[in-house]
Amino acid sequence: MSLPSDDIHAYLSSNGLDVIPFKGTDLAYGYRENEPIFAFIVDGGNGSMAFQKAMGMYWATAEYISKPWCLVMVTALPMIPHNRQMLDNLGTQYNIQLLETPQKNALLNIFIDQLENLTSIMHRYLEHNESNPSLSLGESMRTWKSEKPALEDTFHVEIDRGDLSIYDENGKMVPNRTTVPLTVTSGEAEIEGVLLRLVQSEPNLVFYTEHRNLPSVFRLDLKDQILTMRFEADKANIIEATSFESLVSAFKLKNEIRFSDPNSGQTVFNVRVRRNG
Repeated sequence: MSLPSDDIHAYLSSNGLDVIPFKGTDLAYGYRENEPIFAFIVDGGNGSMAFQKAMGMYWATAEYISKPWCLVMVTALPMIPHNRQMLDNLGTQYNIQLLETPQKNALLNIFIDQLENLTSIMHRYLEHNESNPSLSLGESMRTWKSEKPALEDTFHVEIDRGDLSIYDENGKMVPNRTTVPLTVTSGEAEIEGVLLRLVQSEPNLVFYTEHRNLPSVFRLDLKDQILTMRFEADKANIIEATSFESLVSAFKLKNEIRFSDPNSGQTVFNVRVRRNG
């Protein structure tokens, strides 16, 4: 099988995406070096080779190594059921699009739909070129390192405490440098590995996640009942950015967000938007 046709290349190029090198794929497009928005794996058989490449990309590499925002796998024949099931399981964590025995325009439609989804999620960054959202997003992302944009939302909330014993130090709740990795969930949106620590105990408990290398920042003030969510884009890749934006959007829609211990599954904080009155 061949790589994407000229019309697909023209579509992606017109939307500000450049061909970039990316190990383990046949072709990749992105706004920035080593950060593919789309990556292709093409297999002229039943997808066994493509499957092995995908597993190597997601399972055999460290979490901090860049991954495509959307991996598009194209096979000439249907993938064998066992591999397809494993790929479907992986697709619950990552954006993987599998196209078996592709029909005319089917591949192009995937890119159109995915790019519309991406720019919809990232709408708060589309300031420079409203007529072409993808171009605007690319222009924005290329300035993240230098301009250091930080989007912040503050919510007046009701905070239900769960088991806070994970923050005890010698039986007392005192500020310390210990970080506890939590999972933050709202609806279908989720961010793992949020490093929440106790930074203040008097006159009120304050938990904070600011870290010099992590873009997602959360602050919980238990006395004033305030949740602050901030994203520092200069530290981020596109997957981290879309995960955060999806979480904020879900919280604004669902009015509830949960901080939980991934090991026990227990809720540490359950946070609801405060109702007027």
